[in-house]
Amino acid sequence: MAVARDGRRRPPEVASVGDNCVDVSVDRPGEELAGGNALNVAVELARAGRATGYFGAVGTDAYGAVILDAARAAGVDIAEVRHVPGRTGVTVVARDAEGERQFLSQDYGVSADYRLDEDTVHHIAGHPWAHFARQADLADWAPMLRGEGVRLSCDLGVESEPGTLELVAPHLDVAFFSTSAGGGRRAEELLEEALAAGAVLAVVTCGSHGSLAGAASSRWKTPAVRIENVVDTLGAGDAFIAAFISAVLDGGDIQRALGLGALAGATACTRRGLANPLEEVTA
Repeated sequence: MAVARDGRRRPPEVASVGDNCVDVSVDRPGEELAGGNALNVAVELARAGRATGYFGAVGTDAYGAVILDAARAAGVDIAEVRHVPGRTGVTVVARDAEGERQFLSQDYGVSADYRLDEDTVHHIAGHPWAHFARQADLADWAPMLRGEGVRLSCDLGVESEPGTLELVAPHLDVAFFSTSAGGGRRAEELLEEALAAGAVLAVVTCGSHGSLAGAASSRWKTPAVRIENVVDTLGAGDAFIAAFISAVLDGGDIQRALGLGALAGATACTRRGLANPLEEVTA
């Protein structure tokens, strides 16, 4: 159970399950920052005041400590993180003058082999909401979690095995996508595919073109929040997802959730290293 900054125990709200990595910068030699989709979402939710647990695996190397220190500093519950002999994931990142990131290499280390088991699923089921990213066996456990009343979301705008959408969408309350990882498909096309596959709600981020969401008979749109002097776009989509989930948990409608997500994504672009302590990482 998460502990608030005042030391009081808080009932769990969100489990964020899946990948983590250390982002190694080529434009700033020596800069090694905690990251990864699921970890970033956990950190942003905790910063928003949500009692959040992170479920994933780190290696027994020094990079594992980088991940855990960042999560702990944000107030994320890391009690269920597995320490696995081997390497923590590493992503080598380049950024251009406008802050746009490019992945030069991605090695997920021990995180790539992280799989759920009954005990872990039992702990996840103690959270009203569970968010997943790069979790290969989600389809195996999603029916059980939904049966326990857990609301499920998944970032499908990342690499996944063929057929993943069809397997997991029928169990998802929210399916998240990004046009930047959509293989050239339009936002409406991604949205329609997710709804046809069975997702209750689909949300697509479109970078500077804003974002949209869709349910069976409804559509919502919001523009991007314009900012000057973008520092780093890495993690902006994860910040959007965290803010969207938090808004929905607060009872906010979809339009408000999109707006708060857009603001969070834009704010993330003003600093380097989304998951790292705010006071330590600046432009």
